[in-house]
Formats: sequence, structure tokens, C-alpha cells
Amino acid sequence: MNMKQDILMILPERLQQVLENAALDWSKLQEIRIRCEKSLVLMVGGKKVIPSQNGKVVSRREFREVLEHISKYSIYAFEEEIKKGYLTISGGHRVGVAGKVIMEQGQIKTLRDITFLNIRISREKIGCGDEVLPYLMKQDKFLSTLIVSPPGAGKTTLLRDLIRQLAKEKNVSVVDERSEIAGCCHGIPRKDLGEHCDVLESCKKTDGVYMMIRSMAPEIIAVDEIGREEDCDALRAALTSGCQLLATVHGGNYSDLMRRPALKKMLESKMFTRIILLKDEKEPGKVVGIYDEKGMVVNE
Repeated sequence: MNMKQDILMILPERLQQVLENAALDWSKLQEIRIRCEKSLVLMVGGKKVIPSQNGKVVSRREFREVLEHISKYSIYAFEEEIKKGYLTISGGHRVGVAGKVIMEQGQIKTLRDITFLNIRISREKIGCGDEVLPYLMKQDKFLSTLIVSPPGAGKTTLLRDLIRQLAKEKNVSVVDERSEIAGCCHGIPRKDLGEHCDVLESCKKTDGVYMMIRSMAPEIIAVDEIGREEDCDALRAALTSGCQLLATVHGGNYSDLMRRPALKKMLESKMFTRIILLKDEKEPGKVVGIYDEKGMVVNE
């Protein structure tokens, strides 16, 4: 199944037809925003597009049907994911959710009355890491690398392609907490992650890193979207055990990271030998620079 089919299968028939009639360039589709009793809005190539809907809006019945499809007809079975603000569907596409927050003892318990969805398209871009990879290697050794970018700037896409290339020869363990990197279906990665890659999905990163160290003897551990103190501890344990790291983090620049205590700690202790900075969502995948652990540019 391809990306287009992944998306169409969760939509009601009328919304499927709206997309089909829009003559989309599916290769540039980034987001589909579905708001109850509002028009469908697409993000295509960095621009908002409102396809012709003959004056109709997304009805409550249509919205409920989308929710049923993405939750496999059991929204309560996905409460743990929902309270984080998203679900992940087949193919690794993330569906952001918003509505009424239910609190319990000062913590978010779940969301009710969900009436806003944002489908963020996950896609492969085979070869997007070609120009980057030589700067991440020292002879045959991979250097621990952190990919930094704002949301939507292609960090997971680059991460995925680097995993694919590294796992041609090296044992790479992927802790896929949100099921976005590998896009597994019944345990089999839908994305090409290379011959020597092992995936642990739907597991908290910190727990997953320790599990992979103990069970899979990885040469490289790859994770998406780090930033918590416990992430720092788990990744430091991986380094101590002889693994190299490949990770991503949200951020606009180096200064952004240094304002976050856990990330500042990682950078000051030089856990990452290479730092890749990507531009923004207008030019996804565009590399601003590749730096060493001292902040010196290495890709001039």
C-alpha cells in the first residue's frame, strides 16, 4: 500500500472524492487538516490549499467516521496516545488531535469531544542523506549525530534515510516510540530501513534504548525527538556500552538547544560528535550546516 492509499482509506467517501478531484501533486502533500464543520485544508509544498468542496464542510458524521477509522473503531483503546495529542496510522503518518482536555490530579487523562485533526504525511526520500553521510563518518566508524530542525523541516525523513544507508552494513537498533520512523504494519517496517536494522515500536524511548542495548547488541541506536532528562541518561548509557547515537530534536538553532537543560547537558558533555542543522518547513531537508562537537563547521 502506498501513501495515497494510506490516507484515502481513513477518509469518508465524499472526502476521498474531494482529494481525487483536487488533482493534487501527492508528492508535495504535507498536511491534511480536518476540522468539524469547517472546510478541508491542505498544506501542499508549503502553501495552504482549500480544495473545491461545493460549499460543503466536514460534517459531524464524516468527522466521526475519520475518528473511527484512525482508532480502529475503539477510540478508548488509544487513550495513552491521545493524551499525548496524536495517533499514528498505517504508514507512519501522524494524526494530531485537539478537543476538550480531561484532567485528573493535575495530569492530562485524555481528550474528549475531539473536533480537530491534522494528518501529517510521512514519506521516504531515498538518497536524501547521500551528501550528508560522508561528514558523519571517520574511516569506517559512524560518529554520533544529532539532527536539529524546526517541525516539518524533514528531520525524520533524513533520519530514516541515514538509518537505511547505515544499516546496509552496521547493526542499527531503532526505538520507534511513535511508530513514525519504520511505519510498521503487523511488525514489518513499511519504510526501507536497510538490511541490518531492528525496530522496537510503540515503546518509550528511555525504556526502549535500555532494552535494545541488552537484547540486540547494536552498533548504532537511532531515536526521534529527544529532549527529556531521562533521554540524556539512556543515551549516555548507550554510549557507555559502545553504541553510537543517531537522534533528532526540535530546534531552530544551536542557541535553542542550549536553553533546554537536558539538551545543554548532552551538548556540553559532547555526546554528539556531529550536529546537523536543517532549515525550515519551506525548504524541508535543506541543510544549513554540519558542525562538530566544538561547534565548528565541517561541511565547507
